Amino acid sequence: MVDFIKIEGSPAERGYQQGEQLKNKIHNMFDIVFHSKMFSEVTSKLIPLSIIKLGLGIIGKRNIKNALKQLLPNQYEKIDNLSKASGISSRLLYGAHFIEVMSGNPKSLYKNPPVQECSMIFAVPDATSDNSMIFGRNYDFPNVLQPFQVVREEHPDNGFKNINFTQYPLIGSHMGLNEKGLAIGYNYGRSWKKEPLDFRLKGVPGTFIVQEVLETCATTQEAMDVIIKFPKRANGCHYGLIDTSGDICVIETTSTRHAIRRPLDGILAHTNHYQTEELKDANLPDYVRFKMDDMDINPIESPIRRYKREIELLKKSKGQISFETFKAILSDHDNREPDDFTVCTHGPAAGTLGSIIVLPTKKEFWVTDNHPCISAYEKFTLG
Repeated sequence: MVDFIKIEGSPAERGYQQGEQLKNKIHNMFDIVFHSKMFSEVTSKLIPLSIIKLGLGIIGKRNIKNALKQLLPNQYEKIDNLSKASGISSRLLYGAHFIEVMSGNPKSLYKNPPVQECSMIFAVPDATSDNSMIFGRNYDFPNVLQPFQVVREEHPDNGFKNINFTQYPLIGSHMGLNEKGLAIGYNYGRSWKKEPLDFRLKGVPGTFIVQEVLETCATTQEAMDVIIKFPKRANGCHYGLIDTSGDICVIETTSTRHAIRRPLDGILAHTNHYQTEELKDANLPDYVRFKMDDMDINPIESPIRRYKREIELLKKSKGQISFETFKAILSDHDNREPDDFTVCTHGPAAGTLGSIIVLPTKKEFWVTDNHPCISAYEKFTLG
């Protein structure tokens, strides 16, 4: 079963409660991750771990704090008080959030980047068997992080009640649903252009923006306005949105550009590559490689192949799509041994850590704590 916490009150109170409830788990997570093979693969073996941790924290705080404090003060208050309750320095917490940014830096890490994938699929009444609306997402990330994820229910005293899926030390979230029936998820967007057009180190990571949308927006249009107009996005993200009216879109973003995708015939899918004509030039070129152990792949190959399979399966079931259809698609292995290129991803470095299906009109948030091919979905409901 996935870990669950409930927090409420002011931003400061919610941050403190998260730190209190997860204190030991956060410390354990940092210890395991910093001593993992994955972390050693992307850091210098010549530099002591203590110096690497210090440097990550300093760089993370320097690049995120001011923009977060200025633009998202509630999220800033939460991270400050999470630090106080957990006994983890705010510097290290900023560093944990900054990994989201630095792992997409075209100046450095594309020679050996941590794999970040993820898939989003949507269906609206034109395509479903019971006129329902469904939003599904696989959360794909380095395998070492699988034990450290949590469903967090938040009851802000100055915002919308929401439920979201995240990692223990994070204030931001990867996907969520709020009391108004607005759901948002995000896939990492690997952009190739250098600063300042499509990537910048200074700014707000996408997970913070996801959480801000959950607390402040009631509709897809309101969320679009926040995301598109946000002045200091750091890394590229593909934001998926759905509300109870059936308004669905994916916003492809880089740090300064954006483009919109809408459903066709009631279905929509998105992975980690830019599909709109406006942003296709931001995609990684074919010669960029990810190398680890005996693996040598182009990071954009998996998103392209997963997208093709997801659309194939959605089209095949169009008009009869149901909750069970989404479960089958999100756990799909394309009739072969699963790997880095299947929808349910099983790679040596990264895989599907969890899967989420949202039914906005029912306020239902279904989650697995591992690969959906081997895990049952647990239901959480926002009253």
